[in-house]
Amino acid sequence: MNFAVVEDSRSQAEVLKALLKGEGHQVEVFAEGKACLEALKTRSFDCFIIDWNLPDMEGSDVLKHVRQTCGWDVPVIFCTARTDEEAAADILRAGADDYIPKPIRYMEFMARIHALLRRRKPRGGTLAFGGIEIDLESRRIRLAGVDVDLTQREFELAAILLQNIGRVLSRDELLSTVWARDTGVDTRTVDTHASRLRKKLGLAGESGLMLSSVYGQGYRLDTVQGG
Repeated sequence: MNFAVVEDSRSQAEVLKALLKGEGHQVEVFAEGKACLEALKTRSFDCFIIDWNLPDMEGSDVLKHVRQTCGWDVPVIFCTARTDEEAAADILRAGADDYIPKPIRYMEFMARIHALLRRRKPRGGTLAFGGIEIDLESRRIRLAGVDVDLTQREFELAAILLQNIGRVLSRDELLSTVWARDTGVDTRTVDTHASRLRKKLGLAGESGLMLSSVYGQGYRLDTVQGG
């Protein structure tokens, strides 16, 4: 998943980034709220971690813009040095899903992240990433507005990759998810289908997305800056 960390403390932001990347997530750090809002014009994020007090604007203003731009299904967690009950109520009333008091206890932080992601509603309908648009209900996928002809398994593999951008998915996980009812297939099947998708959907960067093989682990689909 793709996380946005909005935190002006560089050391704090780097620790959070390392924790999340250790779980296979993609992380982009912003030292100011305005930089995050500017990024939202061209990029999408699956979860936001925001400092309540930022140097250029209030964290609540960042949250308001996130809700207007990304909707209410995207999890938002605030980090704050204020630990009083009134502060907690203000943060939650503003539309945050949860908050973490500073100094951050990192095991608790990751546990809260996992809990939020478990509760997150599965995404349905139409999703758009870079030049790719996928309709999960009608099972159609387009590249630059043109329908792409995929087999059933190719579509299912594309769907799981697109719903987990920035996350490393193991070959065994992909095999058990996409080919659960098939017998006599092995991880080489995943490699073959991944190669086909890379060509059909421009996943070497042409579409704004890059499908990479992570040595010894599996595959990861990432957005390409400026794509």
